[in-house]
Amino acid sequence: QYTMHQLRSVYSVLLLVCFSLCSCVINAQTIDTHSVLITAPAGYAERFRDVFEADGLVPVSVPMIETVIPEKPACVDSLLMQIDAYDFVAFSSRKAIESFALALDRQTIDPAAFASVGFCAIGKDAEYMQERLGLENAVQPDEPSPSGIAKALSRQPDIAGKRIAVLVPKVEKLKEPDVVPDFIRQLQDLELQVTRIDAYTTRPASPAALQTANQLIESGAVSCIAFTSSAEILVLLQNLQDRSRLDALTIACFGPYTAAFAEKQGLNVSIVARDFSSFSGFIHEIEQFYKSSQISVR
Repeated sequence: QYTMHQLRSVYSVLLLVCFSLCSCVINAQTIDTHSVLITAPAGYAERFRDVFEADGLVPVSVPMIETVIPEKPACVDSLLMQIDAYDFVAFSSRKAIESFALALDRQTIDPAAFASVGFCAIGKDAEYMQERLGLENAVQPDEPSPSGIAKALSRQPDIAGKRIAVLVPKVEKLKEPDVVPDFIRQLQDLELQVTRIDAYTTRPASPAALQTANQLIESGAVSCIAFTSSAEILVLLQNLQDRSRLDALTIACFGPYTAAFAEKQGLNVSIVARDFSSFSGFIHEIEQFYKSSQISVR
């Protein structure tokens, strides 16, 4: 037998459970109906998708570009052989760090050779550099971009005349976006002696992937496209059968540089990650956009 107080307690708990279940259903209807096309290359896409799934969104991963590290990139091997001739080494991306690390695995380098070199990375890449190479970031960029590295280096004393190796992608089968050339130009404006190291290759994805993206957009199977780089935008636009289809989609960009490039190509960008140091910030921005849209409709 239950007392009246106990019955009321049980009833209250049941109400809370029902309310929670209803909230979950509402949230699922609010967010899960929005399928987001992730155009990032493999590797990045997996990390990106994991964050999407954690936040309850529906990710559809179709890489628009491939990032490939050659089996033995001669320029990276050459850099390692004369690493102590440089004052700084700057990594433009996580893939650049990976290429450097793989080359290092193939060689026997005295750790003392790194002692006089300042290694620079951006955002979460700095954590990966520490984890994979055991190297601390020599600078603290205000923003997670190659341009942020350049601005941080400008605050270094007696920077003019120093030598810097910049590990960047070699772009094939499409026009190189402005990010890397602008970065190198910024470094040269600081009177640094810049050596470009093509550490890996960026190229369009396979025809099958491009066809899949077309079909998803044509059929209306996705409501949002999340771009993480200018190259992804270029490849999609070059291979899209009907560009007007993009007018009905929400365009999201991983940071202001990608957004600026998208707008330059005539795209209407609705979402720009304010925190573009990690994928979590990007996903949060997309999630908030749809939550705000739902509230507005109500």
